[in-house]
Amino acid sequence: MSTVTQVPTAGDTPVTGALPHRVREALANRAVQIILVEIVVIAVFQALSPGGAFLSEVNIRGMLLTASQVLLLTAGQAVLMSAGHIDVSQGAVLIVSSVVSGKVMIAMAGGTGTTTVLLVGLAVAVGTGAVLGAVNGIMTGLVGINSLVATLGMLSIGTGAAQVIAGGVNLTGLPVELASSFGTLQFGVLPLPTLLSVVVLAVIWIMFRTTAWGTHVLAMGSNVVAARRAGIGTLGRTIGIFMLSAALAGAAGYIDLARYSTTNISGHLSDSMAAIAAALIGGTALTGGRINFLGAVFGALLAIILQSGLVIIDLSPFYQTITIGVMLLIAVSLDRGNRTRPGAD
Repeated sequence: MSTVTQVPTAGDTPVTGALPHRVREALANRAVQIILVEIVVIAVFQALSPGGAFLSEVNIRGMLLTASQVLLLTAGQAVLMSAGHIDVSQGAVLIVSSVVSGKVMIAMAGGTGTTTVLLVGLAVAVGTGAVLGAVNGIMTGLVGINSLVATLGMLSIGTGAAQVIAGGVNLTGLPVELASSFGTLQFGVLPLPTLLSVVVLAVIWIMFRTTAWGTHVLAMGSNVVAARRAGIGTLGRTIGIFMLSAALAGAAGYIDLARYSTTNISGHLSDSMAAIAAALIGGTALTGGRINFLGAVFGALLAIILQSGLVIIDLSPFYQTITIGVMLLIAVSLDRGNRTRPGAD
């Protein structure tokens, strides 16, 4: 991250001037800004919730489990946005992946070892997502369809496909070990799904910071024509990042199965909007060329806090949809300030 250097004047004093400058610099950091907002929002919800239930152990655990899914979706969305693309089909991909994975695990249950069933289910969920992501990438990178239009088509296709495969009803009869061995398992104070999501996000962040792949993705977001002329394989990278985003959505679908031991074929359609808002609020540029992983994490947590808080204080679920829309509009407004400086944070 860049720093701002001030030229001292005759009236400056080194001792008294340094601290305010550092404070201003810290407050200018997007992640710090979001944390401060979250502290205020948490305090409000805690005060309004019956018996201070917002910060209860049960609710905190629920928010952490939700974070395991939202963080994966936000990470995939942030990578795409840094390359100048967007994916509004993540929710549909999540649903399809969970349905296909659930069908496979139900078919295998009883005749195969539990560990094998669970691992195959995970591989199927991630693989299903990756295949759908490849279609999005081909439509965008090869055919030349705008990513918003391409993924909007996938949103409709995926939603319908999930209904057809599931027969219009949520799946039941999943292995009970899916929840006990993964969905409800804790590693220290963190639920295992949340811990794994954080690890995945950290790996993607390291790849962006240390490999040519991250540099090339950001270059595509800054100027795809210049990136192509520089010898970067933009088609392969485009297909790859769409596959990554959809594979992460597939993993989120597997976590959804593990949490509830059933599918939710009528839900999750607004998940991609929440992920886009989280990435934008966190400082990732909608027009490409800049990504902020730490900001995206706290942006995702803000969305989760708002969603959980509205439920705790017993407001209608419709307000959650309104909140996501408001967050998205605020995020787009904030994005205007991120268009002048490329980079990865």
